[in-house]
Amino acid sequence: MAHLPQYKEGLLPGLGLYTDALLLAANVPELFTIPTDNTGLKAKYVKFGRGQATTDNFYAQVFSTDDATDRATNGTFAEYVTNGAFTTDTGWTKGTGWTIAAGVADASGAISTALSQTSAITLIAGYTYTITYTVSRSAGSVTPSIGGTSGTARSSSATFVETIVAGTTQLLAFTGSGFTGTIDNVSVTAWGLGTGWTTDGATAIATGGISTNLTQTVNAAYPLVSGQTYYCTYTTTRSAGSVALDIGGGTPGATVSSSTTTAAILTAGSTQVLTFTATGFTGTIDNVTIIPCASVPGDTTTGLASVQNPDGFFLNGSAAKISIVSAATPIITASYFK
Repeated sequence: MAHLPQYKEGLLPGLGLYTDALLLAANVPELFTIPTDNTGLKAKYVKFGRGQATTDNFYAQVFSTDDATDRATNGTFAEYVTNGAFTTDTGWTKGTGWTIAAGVADASGAISTALSQTSAITLIAGYTYTITYTVSRSAGSVTPSIGGTSGTARSSSATFVETIVAGTTQLLAFTGSGFTGTIDNVSVTAWGLGTGWTTDGATAIATGGISTNLTQTVNAAYPLVSGQTYYCTYTTTRSAGSVALDIGGGTPGATVSSSTTTAAILTAGSTQVLTFTATGFTGTIDNVTIIPCASVPGDTTTGLASVQNPDGFFLNGSAAKISIVSAATPIITASYFK
């Protein structure tokens, strides 16, 4: 690809007539940046042309800067909790009556104070997180919280898994209510863990040939758009069964029954949920990315959600980029107007 010389004819005040040109490489998406005039206003219309008297097809789509954002939050399954196994007396702020020793956090004396820490990864307010933890209890109850939002008070000994919608702080905490007992093996993930799914701070792990789901609700700041195509990648290690991904309840991608890195272009349905559906699956999932095809058109023969050979687009004043891709190597020009 090469950007050819730009020119301004000065026919319109400020922005004038501004033309940019791209010499495309075959099957490689390239980007035009929508220009602004000297007052900061963006162009309102773009007209396309093809140089070298070519009839080669090209595909174009306008998108905003946000559209290049990965829709999967924490697709590497990094751990939000520091020292969740309490192997050392570090990482936690201990209210009166809490101690850390022998691999657990211990509350003695029927306490009503908190054990807390700042999340190792930024929590997103309004986003749903899954917390897993083990309680050994002899009196009272203890309640987890994420970002200032409390979960369920626990007054029995067990390993608990629950989802909590984060509040506006960055605190992870356990607050006692006349609690005597211990806390151990604390983990927080941005994913919903169906039965048999766990995380180890680096991957999502499916054990026991499970047929449940690994899910995530997309960050509301960067929602899935129904009917939009997305370039999806993830890595699996597999010893049994298969797994398939769908986004927003759309048509699932191909089932994966091997250890591989999968790249697929999927169309979003009408929900905001990313779902890995397991079928007798034993293995791991890692390195999940969900990127709109506006920035990475993957199949130039169909154009996907892009428009084939458009004359031009009216621009809404907030769009920032135009993606162009072709199976051939034409020169594509974009002329902008106020």
